[in-house]
Amino acid sequence: MTRQLLLMRHAKSDWKDSGLGDKERPLNSRGRSTAPIMAQWIVEQDLLPDIVLCSSAIRTQQTLDLMLQKWATLRKATPTLALPQVSIEDQLYLASDSLILSIVQSNAKVCSSGNGVMVLGHNPGMEILASNLAGCEVAMPTGALAILTPSSPDGKWPDDWANVKLWKWRGLVKPRELGTETI
Repeated sequence: MTRQLLLMRHAKSDWKDSGLGDKERPLNSRGRSTAPIMAQWIVEQDLLPDIVLCSSAIRTQQTLDLMLQKWATLRKATPTLALPQVSIEDQLYLASDSLILSIVQSNAKVCSSGNGVMVLGHNPGMEILASNLAGCEVAMPTGALAILTPSSPDGKWPDDWANVKLWKWRGLVKPRELGTETI
């Protein structure tokens, strides 16, 4: 199986409570409904990662919790479904593209089954990183999932993670377009 680098922006957040700081903003109802849909799609596409690196912001953790709940439900029907390890990373909160890549690279060694790594974070870092690795501009609305694979024939992680030539762009999936977009 080819390893995947999944870059996901948190689901839609709630802006109603102006007294909350940015890091404390929760998901809104749309975000709560789309996170499980994305989780289902990830399983259907056989993209479930070995590890999820998640920002410490409330909205990213809520996105992840909803996805984990969906994956746990799916596991009841398919006991062989291996749930990912989870690491909450404070440094991922509003991280730059280079910091995100550094955090991913340092955690990639735990990918035992070859499924890869998923990062759950924020723009602009996620969008900039996806664009840099894809070699073209990538717009990542809330809940969007960018999918990349190493371009080497053996599917091993690249030696130079920032080298765009060592990545193959597989596509971008948005919650509202799941029925029309393919990778």
